[in-house]
Amino acid sequence: DQNGYFEIDLPGDWTHTQDVDTEDNYWYWDVFTAPDGHAKVENVVYDDGTAWTGSQNGKQALYLLNKFFSNTGAEGDIRISDDSIQKDGSERLTWSSRGADYSGVSFFEVRHRTAFLMFTAWWDDEYADEYGDTLDGIIASYRTP
Repeated sequence: DQNGYFEIDLPGDWTHTQDVDTEDNYWYWDVFTAPDGHAKVENVVYDDGTAWTGSQNGKQALYLLNKFFSNTGAEGDIRISDDSIQKDGSERLTWSSRGADYSGVSFFEVRHRTAFLMFTAWWDDEYADEYGDTLDGIIASYRTP
């Protein structure tokens, strides 16, 4: 990414878009979309220079899941089925939407005390078999430069 926080390998036919908070330049949102639109990989970076403390990062991850991945845009639609700490110290949330037919996995962490990162792979449920290996490969390719 433009900030040097991550690198991933993607299929060559996936499209990339990026959204940046033009007011403050605190948010960077990269979206990689499968050609048919039934699977996506998204990475968000937020860094306003303020250190994250305690459970703020977990609350931020849940806020982003509910705001951007919920079918309703509010709490209650996203159901977390697994929450686990990874070997690299990041936290993995496996989730699904109660009101729509899509699911995903999100990894989040804080780097350099001030940067919140959340990496999400999600898919339409009826395409889970079609995109499972591809998304697993993308997730496995995630690395820090």
